[in-house]
Amino acid sequence: MTLDLTPGSPEWRRTVTASKVPAILGVSRWQSQYALWHEMAGLVDPAPISQSTQELFDYGHAAELAAREYWLRRNPGWRASQGEVQYMRTDLVGIPLAVATIDRRGSRGNARKIIEVKTARDLEEFGDDGSGEVPIDYAVQITWQMLIAQIHQADLVLWPQYGLPRIYPIEFDEELAKTILVRVIAWVASIDSGTPPDLDNSVTTYECLRRLHPDIDRGAEVELDEQLAADYLRTVADRKLIDAEERGLKIRILDRMGRAQFAMCQGRKIADRRNSKGDNVSLYPNSKSDFLEGVCA
Repeated sequence: MTLDLTPGSPEWRRTVTASKVPAILGVSRWQSQYALWHEMAGLVDPAPISQSTQELFDYGHAAELAAREYWLRRNPGWRASQGEVQYMRTDLVGIPLAVATIDRRGSRGNARKIIEVKTARDLEEFGDDGSGEVPIDYAVQITWQMLIAQIHQADLVLWPQYGLPRIYPIEFDEELAKTILVRVIAWVASIDSGTPPDLDNSVTTYECLRRLHPDIDRGAEVELDEQLAADYLRTVADRKLIDAEERGLKIRILDRMGRAQFAMCQGRKIADRRNSKGDNVSLYPNSKSDFLEGVCA
């Protein structure tokens, strides 16, 4: 097939790829259904890739090289492709083109295995090495890869920022695959009918709407309903009060900490001081602390 499936190309936008499936199902941590729908419908351009994001992509590609070698050492007798392998299917009713690009393909005799590589700073959503417990967005992405490549074995190689790599075997879940397929078919139909998903409060939906109508009709007006207008202005006012209250609490904690790195309470970390630009320090809350659960119990 002579298709340009380079990310950002017109053909790529309309194609259902494995990386889009988590957003289609509404479980992606990176993109909302609303934003993806408008991109696939050709109504907005994909958000530009920032330098910091590109650096993360570059790091991920570099990690794939190391992860391949690590996986081979943990799986003696197997071989692995040097680069990515792409699969396409045009036989799925309701989906003109379905694509899955896997990071590496393992092989041993007639056996094949998908090798997907992910990097992570936080391991909280992952189980122990070998457990198969991975975040839901990764699970549905790999299930789609299995469905399209028709390879029903997969390993997710996690390359953490700290510590040793981990390997998570992912079992093919036929019921999950059927559910994903039904949702994707409905998604493609919604694009054909021009029916976008509901609005949500995510950052990517907000950024999508900012790009959706870049032109301004000077002097044009739109009438808001009373509830929406009141909710907006009340929330803005409340945020100013909350920001001031938070700033006051940070001042009190920083004053109490002095030169200390960590702020603790009953053996639990509440916040820590980190160096920032110049001679300043910043206070970072421990958002994953279970301290409030104990207080509210």
